[in-house]
Amino acid sequence: MKAIGISDIGKCRKNNEDALYVPLPEDEIQNLFIVADGMGGCNAGEVASQYAIDSFLNYIKKERDSHGEEDIPDLLAEAMAASNRAVYDKSNSKREFAEMGTTMVAAAVQDGKIFVAYVGDSRAYLFRKKELSPLTTDHSYVMELVRLGSITKEEAASHPKRNIITRAVGIKETVETDAIVENALRGDILLLCTDGLSGMVSDKEMAEVIGKRITLEKKAQKLVEMANERGGYDNISLILVDVGGKN
Repeated sequence: MKAIGISDIGKCRKNNEDALYVPLPEDEIQNLFIVADGMGGCNAGEVASQYAIDSFLNYIKKERDSHGEEDIPDLLAEAMAASNRAVYDKSNSKREFAEMGTTMVAAAVQDGKIFVAYVGDSRAYLFRKKELSPLTTDHSYVMELVRLGSITKEEAASHPKRNIITRAVGIKETVETDAIVENALRGDILLLCTDGLSGMVSDKEMAEVIGKRITLEKKAQKLVEMANERGGYDNISLILVDVGGKN
């Protein structure tokens, strides 16, 4: 299994408030990938996103031995809850961290399965047979409108309130986490990203890049370049994972 992660400040922001986790060979936690998009005043956003990932990983380290494969969705949800509580407590510890929070999407790949847990509008996609399909549904104001039938997905993409999220890690004492389990097939590529990418590059355009016969690194670099070419209005972060999978 091969993975590449890139986090780019973009063209307009002074700070990069995104954070990633892509395991290095020497890391204790393998086969787990995380993207977080922080928010908050001053530098609180970048504190929130990194602190959320660190807290998530710490929980996994402590509790993974007590969970079997069938318990992975529960383990990820529990880690998200622990991360939420840690960020919430930190946000209340100092004025400079007040009201900070972060989106987060985490994916574990094990024994031919993809497990995803998420809060907010950072996304997970699965590229399979030349098509890119979203695994997650944004916890956002416009997606609530889509769910209610008030607007279409196409209208949501350009809605003036598309950046308003309805759930985030660390904003409240508790948070509801959504989880997905998907069987992995040979040739599948998993994409995790912040809205700095998905808000600037269409799903169809991302699929065209991921489907190119170039290295995983060049695919990731091209996606970042495209988001920046469109204006780079936000930080741009993504992880691409060649999950392997079964025939």
